Amino acid sequence: MNGMERLVHDKMRAAGADTYQRFLCQEVIHNWSKLVDEDIAAQVTPVALEHGVLFVEVKNSAFKDQLKFFAEEIIDAVNEHAETPLVKEIRPAKPFQIAAAPKEGTRGQGQGVRGKGQGTRETVDFDTITLTAEEIKRCVEQAVGFANDELRQTVLNTLLSQARAQKFRLANGWHKCADCDTLCPPEEIFCNVCKIRARTAMVEELYRIFYDEPRLTTRDAQKILLERMPQMRAECLPEAVESARTSLIQKVAAGIRFGDEDSPDVLKLVALQKRLPPDKITPAIIRRTLLDLQFNLPSQALPRRYDTLKPRK
Repeated sequence: MNGMERLVHDKMRAAGADTYQRFLCQEVIHNWSKLVDEDIAAQVTPVALEHGVLFVEVKNSAFKDQLKFFAEEIIDAVNEHAETPLVKEIRPAKPFQIAAAPKEGTRGQGQGVRGKGQGTRETVDFDTITLTAEEIKRCVEQAVGFANDELRQTVLNTLLSQARAQKFRLANGWHKCADCDTLCPPEEIFCNVCKIRARTAMVEELYRIFYDEPRLTTRDAQKILLERMPQMRAECLPEAVESARTSLIQKVAAGIRFGDEDSPDVLKLVALQKRLPPDKITPAIIRRTLLDLQFNLPSQALPRRYDTLKPRK
């Protein structure tokens, strides 16, 4: 980064964290073909940068499977240019992110947007978005600190583009994420990064629910989860609940060691797998369960006799 670029970064950083993040994202998009290999640039296009996650559009579906092999190279190139750990992860962009990433000189197609449980709603074209005199004034005030005319105009154009993009999203029903200030499309509650965090928190809460009451049915566990986390109604589907139970079984099984057959963890494991109360768990059921789960257990957890023992009928 040369002295002039550093000055621009310092000025944009002084304008506030949100403005600086948007500036960095636009800079990555603007310099993309210079940052990455031309083969990657031809197939991958940056779309959005949120909380250290760079969302990209992959034009070739076959190339999407290969993205993970190039992710580290892309992350290093972007962070080296920015001289800061700007990007920590790369993910394929969702369709709504791609649609909501207008570029100067690109006319929107007026496609409808369908929200969950909603009818089709016509979007507002990006080219119809104009800024008020007050909005333009705010952008000019942020750029006025640059003495160089060309540099000041470049920064001003960036700020104006950011302001139009923000207004474009708001005009199309976007709203703030439930957990941060990132704008989300009408049909979403969380931005992509916060959605990942929310799903992780939901799974951890399901772990606690099942660990406390391993006999719970999927429906009962789902009901308890939604009482504690009502905002996760759209994510707490039966398959997600069962996936959490299976994951917890694997975690409990991985902690069991040889000679632990009578330990609370083994009883918990059997209760989770067989959904039985403690008074119904017999030695035969324990043996059968350990055999059923032998591929999830560490090798030292299975005595040799379990390797040859057949489940009792």
